[in-house]
Amino acid sequence: NHRRPLHTLPFLLLHLLHFQPTSAVDFIFNSFNSTNSSFSLFLYGSAAVESRVLTLTNSSTFTIGRALYPQRIRTKTPNSSYVNPFSTYFIFAMAPYRDALPGHGLVFLFVPFAGIEGASSSQNLGFLNRTIDNDPNTRIFGVEFDFFANQEFSDINDNHVGIDLNSLTSRFTNEAGY
Repeated sequence: NHRRPLHTLPFLLLHLLHFQPTSAVDFIFNSFNSTNSSFSLFLYGSAAVESRVLTLTNSSTFTIGRALYPQRIRTKTPNSSYVNPFSTYFIFAMAPYRDALPGHGLVFLFVPFAGIEGASSSQNLGFLNRTIDNDPNTRIFGVEFDFFANQEFSDINDNHVGIDLNSLTSRFTNEAGY
């Protein structure tokens, strides 16, 4: 049982006083069906739907696949600094092909544009590239599931989850596990 210290209560009360209503975007993909247009995704690069399974890469090396939800998800209230709450859960598998170099991981991302422009494969996870890394104007948020320790990006180990804000270097990281 974890209790909050008493000195955090004014912050919690202040936070409750500034609560703003939000509108929710709900969607569920129990499987992917390329013929059901109401639940379609925009697919880029190597991404494909095969046997109702979304695959982002194939057996080719240095590929990028990206699947994007086709509608914008509003993350901020207009003309405000208030950020809308967001939560998600998903199940995925990263399975390497036999006798092929494995990729570096997967990124769940928010991007302000469609497509895969500005992304590089391999250690960049198909997320960003060197020219836009650390550029605050990119406005990209990602949660990386990375199983390669890349010293260049200060990775903590070869099995971690990181929070990426406009950068390939994670702002927050934690060892992945179950």
